Amino acid sequence: FQLSEDVVNRMKESPQSKRDNQRSPCSSNGTAPSSPAAEGKPKSPTGTASPSQSADHLLSVCLWRSYRYEQEQALVQEELLRLAKREREAASEALNTALQRERSNTNEERQRAAQLVSNKK
Repeated sequence: FQLSEDVVNRMKESPQSKRDNQRSPCSSNGTAPSSPAAEGKPKSPTGTASPSQSADHLLSVCLWRSYRYEQEQALVQEELLRLAKREREAASEALNTALQRERSNTNEERQRAAQLVSNKK
């Protein structure tokens, strides 16, 4: 698909696109992506990017951000799994402690009851 030049110009002038350009996405090695000219894409005769180049750039930015979003979501899921595992372990430990305490109390009561029975005889 191809965007009209009017749409491309509006995208270039919008405050959001200016903010996006300031926060340009990073490549996998942590460096900012190269410009279309640096990637070997020729500029239009006027010296500005053609509408198709702008659309290509916009698409690549969108794809990059989608990729990064998926990576971040995977990290969040991993962290949630680790937290859930820690919580299960802590709950299991607390339950085991409570069970041991209850068994100990039951044994003490049994011993006291046995002592009372033996004292009555």
